[in-house]
Amino acid sequence: MRSAIVLPLRATEEDAIPEIFNTISELETFLTEKYPAFHTLVKGNQDVWKTIKDTAIGDGEEIPRGGFTVFAPNAKAFENLGGKKNKQLADPRNIETVEKIGAYHFISEEAVSAERLRREDWTKPKTADGNPVLKVGGIMTLGGEIPVGRSKSGGFIGFGAKEGDGIVVGNDNAEIIESFTVGNCIVHEVDALVSPVILWRYCDQLRIPFSS
Repeated sequence: MRSAIVLPLRATEEDAIPEIFNTISELETFLTEKYPAFHTLVKGNQDVWKTIKDTAIGDGEEIPRGGFTVFAPNAKAFENLGGKKNKQLADPRNIETVEKIGAYHFISEEAVSAERLRREDWTKPKTADGNPVLKVGGIMTLGGEIPVGRSKSGGFIGFGAKEGDGIVVGNDNAEIIESFTVGNCIVHEVDALVSPVILWRYCDQLRIPFSS
């Protein structure tokens, strides 16, 4: 990955705004060209884009250095959803659920690299497969917390699978395929959506239960 553009620790809001808008503009162009289906999913989510901008700008005195993170499902991820779920994503009735799904793909306060997600904790007992435990077992996104783990292969109907070298995020075990630096943002290409599968239950309903 090429070097990220890091914002200074102390800067005025006036200095920071051009950098933030440049990064967001670069990111939208990048997503449009490389992950068009995902960009279509999140482009209208004003809460996500506003939170990213507001977090980066801060109070005009302290500017977070870490940037932000995006998990971008690739074209295959959307193909694997099937026709019904893709239609649900495009249905205006499901806008609240779609925005919630999209929010799980953003971390607003820091750029989390794949290398960081792979860090191992040798102070704890190894897993059943003999691998060191990962230091990061979960990450907080704008939608909520999602698990982080190792990829698995083999086995039968979920039993007997062995841990691999890949890193997966979310309940659907979306594997990180490749990572890119866009401005002060890290984009991880993943092969599935990282949002909780349970959110699909609320499609074609008027509102997600208990939502504001």
